[in-house]
Amino acid sequence: MKEELFDPGTGRPRPQGLYDPASEKDSCGVGFVVDIKGKKSHQIVKWGLEILVNLEHRGACGCEENTGDGAGMLLQVPHGFLSRECARLKIDLPAPGSYGVGMVFLPRDNNERNHCEAILEAAIRQEGQEVLGWRDVPVDDRDLGDTARRAEPLIRQVFVGRAKELTDPLAFERKLYVIRKVAEKRVREEAPRLGLRQVSSFYISSLSSQTIVYKGMLTASQLQHFFPDLLDESMESCLSLVHSRFSTN
Repeated sequence: MKEELFDPGTGRPRPQGLYDPASEKDSCGVGFVVDIKGKKSHQIVKWGLEILVNLEHRGACGCEENTGDGAGMLLQVPHGFLSRECARLKIDLPAPGSYGVGMVFLPRDNNERNHCEAILEAAIRQEGQEVLGWRDVPVDDRDLGDTARRAEPLIRQVFVGRAKELTDPLAFERKLYVIRKVAEKRVREEAPRLGLRQVSSFYISSLSSQTIVYKGMLTASQLQHFFPDLLDESMESCLSLVHSRFSTN
């Protein structure tokens, strides 16, 4: 019976059930680990990083081995970690779910960065939410290739307080999505008038009260070294979704 599942001439699997070998394609590497009881821990983050490294063969790099095609990780918002870090910056975070955190890529030019941040803050207030503050995300780019380093943005986290009258968590998530899209569109539209030349560096990789994304133009093995946050023991989640990019799919 087992031999019938394979073509004796090629050794490849035969079509069976919903499976057709003709549908197989090279693609990105994706991995997922979760605590089914919903218990948050740093171990879940560590296992996610381990999966990502083991998926390195599913990603790609450029002409330089140390310039990756992209790698990233999605986690639950790590409230314990963020509240500690924000306390150091005199930012008082409310209870989990009552604020959103955005991972924002910004131009390295101070003037252009200020314009982008101002546009994002205006969008937050326009949607009736509160700007709680900003945090510089620490990075270590020593292992990056020259191509990746030349394209490297400044990465900051913005914290958005939920309006008191907005009691529905899903409604808040929708607000954060609107803020993200409005800000990105407005930066592109305002660029010619403001003389912004680095608007391609402005990108919001995540803005949510539930999840956060750490990613970049990295190889799978570079992610955890580029973002020291991920190695902090207080960085806890009950799920970890990782991705190693292969852009020529």
